Amino acid sequence: MHLYIIRHGETYGNLNGDGFTETDLTDNGLRQAFLLGERFKDERIDAIYTSTLIRAVRTGGEIYKYHKNANFNIFTTLMEKGTDKDYTGLPDDVLQNIVPDAVIRDRTPLGEEDQLKALERAKKVINTILSENDDNSNVVIVAHGMFNTYLILAATGLGLIPDFNFSQNNTGVTLIRYLYENGVKKTKLTYVNDCTHLISNF
Repeated sequence: MHLYIIRHGETYGNLNGDGFTETDLTDNGLRQAFLLGERFKDERIDAIYTSTLIRAVRTGGEIYKYHKNANFNIFTTLMEKGTDKDYTGLPDDVLQNIVPDAVIRDRTPLGEEDQLKALERAKKVINTILSENDDNSNVVIVAHGMFNTYLILAATGLGLIPDFNFSQNNTGVTLIRYLYENGVKKTKLTYVNDCTHLISNF
C-alpha cells in the first residue's frame, strides 16, 4: 500500500495565525490545491480520506477531480488537534457541494484532547484505513499540519514523541509504503513534506 498523508492548502487562518477554526482556502491555497491535483492526476488513487473541515475537503476535492472512481470519505476524526472540542464541521450539504459523491462517515466531536489522546485518535484512523484497503491500494489522507504528525507516528509505529512535529507545509505530501520484502511486511517512510508540485514545470 502507498499511503499519502497531505496537509491542506493555505487558508486565511494560516495567514492570521489561527489554524484551529473553520477557515477556507485563500486564492494561493486554491492554486496549491489545484497543483496538488495535477501532481496526482496520472497516479492510481483508490480512496481519499479528509477531515470535515472545509479546507481539507476542498483540497482533497482537487485530487478527486481526476479520480472519480475513488471512495471519498469524510471523518471528524481527521480534524486538526486543537479544534474546538464540540465542533464537527460545516453541514453535510456544504461539504457535498464540493464533492457530491463524498460519504460523511461520522460527526463525533473530538472532546478534550492531549497528545496521547491525539495519537490514539490517529491510530484509530490508520487502523480503519488499513482494514478498508488492500495491500495494492493507493490511499490519500488530507488533514492538518499538527494532526498529520500524529498520523505519521501512528502509521510508522514510532509512537508518541512529546513536543515533536514533522514539518508540514501547505499541500506538503508524505509517503508511507507498506510492502513485503522476502515475505516480511515492512513499513517505509519514503519522504516527508514533499512540495515539488508547487515548483514551476513540475
